[in-house]
Amino acid sequence: MIKAVIFDLDGTILYTLSDLANAMNQMLSEFGFHEHSDLNVHRLAIGTGARNYVKKCLPEEVQKDDAQVDKCLDAYRRIYDAAASIETKPYDGILDVMAFLRDNNIAINVLSNKPDAPTKALVVQWFSEYSPKYVFGERAGVARKPEPEAPLEIAKNLGLNPRDVAFIGDSDVDIKTGVNAGMIPVGVLWGYRDREVLENAGAKYLAKTPNELIEILKNLMQ
Repeated sequence: MIKAVIFDLDGTILYTLSDLANAMNQMLSEFGFHEHSDLNVHRLAIGTGARNYVKKCLPEEVQKDDAQVDKCLDAYRRIYDAAASIETKPYDGILDVMAFLRDNNIAINVLSNKPDAPTKALVVQWFSEYSPKYVFGERAGVARKPEPEAPLEIAKNLGLNPRDVAFIGDSDVDIKTGVNAGMIPVGVLWGYRDREVLENAGAKYLAKTPNELIEILKNLMQ
């Protein structure tokens, strides 16, 4: 019986792609690089941390220049932090999932590879009424997903065995995180990766809609 869930943020509980892409393209324009108008380019580049997102969007010859990548990363963070919630919003039905968990005393937590400050700010903005317990983004000295360090920290803070926690996300990185942490890996199909990617990563359950996710969670609570 699960007693807590850990959600990914981008592509799982919040649609953030447009704001991420707009910030990235503004950064690219500032440095005189080609912008990526195709959202699919951004969709495939996100998920492994802000620096990797920046690096993947830069011209190939620039990707090898660590100093330049760092400058671009600083600019991207500045731009995104100032405009992280213009088009961002919860997916339809996600607030019902949050209410279901709150009403059934299942601890809500969020773990993202997005930098820690915007992760916390977005969760406060959209989900504070559901009393999330632990919310972490990318932090210095803590390994990013899919390493299990951060989810295991959350489980320890909650006083729970990892097997009593469901890890819910839309990407192979999220599913591998759940597997690596010994948690129950649950994939959602409305985000930024497709079914095959999640199945190959080891998803134990897949939800096509938030309502299906609620049904999966009901079964895991028994």
